[in-house]
Amino acid sequence: MWQRLISSGGSFHLYFIGLLIIALVGLGTALKFSRAEVAIKTQEIETLTLAKAVLRSDLDAIANKVEQIEAEKLSLRLEAEQVSKLNRQNAEAKTAIETAFRHQSRLLDKIRGSPDENVKAWADTAMPVDAVVLLKQAAYCAHPDHYSDEICISARRNDKRVPTAAF
Repeated sequence: MWQRLISSGGSFHLYFIGLLIIALVGLGTALKFSRAEVAIKTQEIETLTLAKAVLRSDLDAIANKVEQIEAEKLSLRLEAEQVSKLNRQNAEAKTAIETAFRHQSRLLDKIRGSPDENVKAWADTAMPVDAVVLLKQAAYCAHPDHYSDEICISARRNDKRVPTAAF
Protein backbone atom coordinates (compact mmCIF):
# COMPACT_ATOMS: atom_id res chain seq x y z
CA MET A 1 0.00 0.00 0.00
CA TRP A 2 2.81 2.38 0.78
CA GLN A 3 4.47 1.39 -2.40
CA ARG A 4 1.45 2.36 -4.36
CA LEU A 5 1.12 5.71 -2.69
CA ILE A 6 4.77 6.52 -3.25
CA SER A 7 4.71 5.40 -6.88
CA SER A 8 1.60 7.46 -7.63
CA GLY A 9 3.78 10.51 -7.81
CA GLY A 10 2.88 13.91 -6.50
CA SER A 11 -0.56 13.06 -5.22
CA PHE A 12 0.91 11.39 -2.11
CA HIS A 13 2.31 14.70 -0.99
CA LEU A 14 -1.05 16.33 -1.39
CA TYR A 15 -2.75 13.66 0.66
CA PHE A 16 -0.05 13.92 3.27
CA ILE A 17 -0.32 17.73 3.41
CA GLY A 18 -4.13 17.47 3.57
CA LEU A 19 -3.85 14.99 6.41
CA LEU A 20 -1.42 17.29 8.24
CA ILE A 21 -3.76 20.26 7.76
CA ILE A 22 -6.71 18.27 9.12
CA ALA A 23 -4.58 17.09 12.05
CA LEU A 24 -3.46 20.67 12.78
CA VAL A 25 -7.03 21.97 12.59
CA GLY A 26 -8.18 19.18 14.90
CA LEU A 27 -5.28 19.89 17.26
CA GLY A 28 -6.08 23.61 17.24
CA THR A 29 -9.74 22.92 17.97
CA ALA A 30 -8.81 20.56 20.80
CA LEU A 31 -6.43 23.18 22.17
CA LYS A 32 -9.15 25.82 22.01
CA PHE A 33 -11.57 23.53 23.89
CA SER A 34 -8.86 22.75 26.45
CA ARG A 35 -8.24 26.47 26.99
CA ALA A 36 -11.98 27.02 27.43
CA GLU A 37 -12.13 24.18 29.96
CA VAL A 38 -9.12 25.62 31.81
CA ALA A 39 -10.82 29.03 31.91
CA ILE A 40 -14.04 27.45 33.23
CA LYS A 41 -12.11 25.49 35.86
CA THR A 42 -10.21 28.65 36.83
CA GLN A 43 -13.53 30.47 37.29
CA GLU A 44 -14.85 27.59 39.37
CA ILE A 45 -11.72 27.67 41.53
CA GLU A 46 -12.12 31.43 42.06
CA THR A 47 -15.81 30.96 42.89
CA LEU A 48 -15.03 28.15 45.33
CA THR A 49 -12.25 30.21 46.93
CA LEU A 50 -14.68 33.09 47.43
CA ALA A 51 -17.30 30.69 48.80
CA LYS A 52 -14.68 29.24 51.15
CA ALA A 53 -13.84 32.73 52.44
CA VAL A 54 -17.54 33.49 52.99
CA LEU A 55 -18.04 30.17 54.79
CA ARG A 56 -14.96 30.84 56.93
CA SER A 57 -16.29 34.27 57.94
CA ASP A 58 -19.71 32.73 58.67
CA LEU A 59 -18.05 30.03 60.74
CA ASP A 60 -16.08 32.64 62.69
CA ALA A 61 -19.26 34.66 63.31
CA ILE A 62 -21.11 31.56 64.49
CA ALA A 63 -18.17 30.58 66.73
CA ASN A 64 -18.20 34.05 68.30
CA LYS A 65 -21.96 33.84 68.79
CA VAL A 66 -21.64 30.39 70.41
CA GLU A 67 -18.91 31.76 72.68
CA GLN A 68 -21.17 34.64 73.73
CA ILE A 69 -24.06 32.26 74.35
CA GLU A 70 -21.86 29.97 76.45
CA ALA A 71 -20.66 32.94 78.52
CA GLU A 72 -24.26 34.08 78.97
CA LYS A 73 -25.27 30.54 79.94
CA LEU A 74 -22.53 30.48 82.56
CA SER A 75 -23.59 33.85 83.97
CA LEU A 76 -27.22 32.70 84.03
CA ARG A 77 -26.21 29.50 85.80
CA LEU A 78 -24.31 31.52 88.42
CA GLU A 79 -27.25 33.88 88.78
CA ALA A 80 -29.62 30.92 89.17
CA GLU A 81 -27.41 29.51 91.92
CA GLN A 82 -27.42 32.90 93.65
CA VAL A 83 -31.21 33.14 93.33
CA SER A 84 -31.54 29.61 94.69
CA LYS A 85 -29.34 30.51 97.65
CA LEU A 86 -31.40 33.64 98.30
CA ASN A 87 -34.63 31.63 98.01
CA ARG A 88 -33.33 29.19 100.64
CA GLN A 89 -32.39 32.08 102.90
CA ASN A 90 -35.82 33.64 102.39
CA ALA A 91 -37.52 30.31 103.14
CA GLU A 92 -35.51 30.01 106.35
CA ALA A 93 -36.36 33.61 107.30
CA LYS A 94 -40.03 32.95 106.49
CA THR A 95 -40.02 29.86 108.69
CA ALA A 96 -38.42 31.83 111.52
CA ILE A 97 -40.99 34.61 111.13
CA GLU A 98 -43.89 32.14 111.05
CA THR A 99 -42.56 30.43 114.18
CA ALA A 100 -42.20 33.77 115.95
CA PHE A 101 -45.69 34.76 114.78
CA ARG A 102 -47.24 31.55 116.14
CA HIS A 103 -45.42 32.05 119.43
CA GLN A 104 -46.59 35.67 119.66
CA SER A 105 -50.14 34.60 118.73
CA ARG A 106 -50.16 32.05 121.57
CA LEU A 107 -48.90 34.70 123.99
CA LEU A 108 -51.55 37.13 122.78
CA ASP A 109 -54.26 34.46 123.15
CA LYS A 110 -53.06 33.87 126.72
CA ILE A 111 -53.26 37.59 127.42
CA ARG A 112 -56.75 37.87 125.90
CA GLY A 113 -57.96 34.82 127.77
CA SER A 114 -56.47 35.91 131.10
CA PRO A 115 -58.86 35.87 134.09
CA ASP A 116 -57.19 39.01 135.51
CA GLU A 117 -59.37 42.09 134.87
CA ASN A 118 -56.38 44.47 134.77
CA VAL A 119 -54.71 42.40 132.05
CA LYS A 120 -57.98 42.26 130.04
CA ALA A 121 -58.43 46.02 130.33
CA TRP A 122 -54.83 46.58 129.25
CA ALA A 123 -55.23 44.16 126.28
CA ASP A 124 -58.44 45.85 125.13
CA THR A 125 -56.99 49.37 125.28
CA ALA A 126 -56.31 50.85 121.85
CA MET A 127 -52.71 51.72 121.11
CA PRO A 128 -51.80 55.29 120.28
CA VAL A 129 -51.06 55.92 116.61
CA ASP A 130 -47.51 57.08 117.41
CA ALA A 131 -46.76 53.79 119.17
CA VAL A 132 -48.12 51.81 116.18
CA VAL A 133 -45.92 53.80 113.78
CA LEU A 134 -42.90 53.31 116.04
CA LEU A 135 -43.51 49.54 116.27
CA LYS A 136 -43.94 49.25 112.48
CA GLN A 137 -40.67 51.17 112.01
CA ALA A 138 -38.89 48.90 114.49
CA ALA A 139 -40.22 45.78 112.76
CA TYR A 140 -39.14 47.14 109.37
CA CYS A 141 -35.63 47.96 110.57
CA ALA A 142 -35.27 44.61 112.38
CA HIS A 143 -35.26 42.71 109.08
CA PRO A 144 -31.72 42.14 107.68
CA ASP A 145 -32.70 43.40 104.23
CA HIS A 146 -33.27 46.87 105.67
CA TYR A 147 -30.08 47.30 107.73
CA SER A 148 -28.58 49.64 105.17
CA ASP A 149 -31.76 51.72 104.84
CA GLU A 150 -31.13 55.31 105.92
CA ILE A 151 -34.56 55.49 107.52
CA CYS A 152 -33.68 52.83 110.07
CA ILE A 153 -32.21 54.04 113.30
CA SER A 154 -30.16 50.83 113.54
CA ALA A 155 -28.45 51.75 110.27
CA ARG A 156 -26.65 54.60 112.02
CA ARG A 157 -24.29 53.06 114.51
CA ASN A 158 -23.02 55.10 117.36
CA ASP A 159 -19.75 53.56 118.45
CA LYS A 160 -18.61 56.53 120.48
CA ARG A 161 -18.02 56.08 124.17
CA VAL A 162 -20.66 57.37 126.43
CA PRO A 163 -19.16 60.19 128.45
CA THR A 164 -19.12 59.48 132.15
CA ALA A 165 -20.00 62.18 134.58
CA ALA A 166 -17.27 63.22 136.93
CA PHE A 167 -18.35 62.65 140.54
